[in-house]
Amino acid sequence: MGHVNHENTVNAPIAKVWDYMSNVENLTEWMFGLSEMKPLTEQTRGEGARFDSVMKLGAKLQSVIEIVRWVDGEEIDTDSVSGFDNQTRWKLTEIDPNTTKISVQIDYKFPGGLAGKAMSKLVEPAVHAAVSASDHKLNSILEKL
Repeated sequence: MGHVNHENTVNAPIAKVWDYMSNVENLTEWMFGLSEMKPLTEQTRGEGARFDSVMKLGAKLQSVIEIVRWVDGEEIDTDSVSGFDNQTRWKLTEIDPNTTKISVQIDYKFPGGLAGKAMSKLVEPAVHAAVSASDHKLNSILEKL
């Protein structure tokens, strides 16, 4: 299983960061490799919302994602229901009134036993690079809002 922990600090108030990041319509603008995030439920915010997602990181990775935890203004946790096996946790922490820390934890698993474990290790640097690229894009957008 692959695992990534990452933190980013952005010069924007936590409410602005939350409003932007928690809006599914914005995800493909800043999340590197995410090409589709289509709602499968009428609800697009909060626990129980489901999405068909497609991420392109060399290979096309498709999953049905469900929000399994939603703490308004501070945390969103997701889990894959089908497709590429992954879980994420996005947590916001106010550093000061104009600075927000964004923490992300990503766990993912390729099928196939030992071959899947080897594949996870091979793509881990690409996942780290994608998270860093997403940071830069997100910071740029948020600091202009």
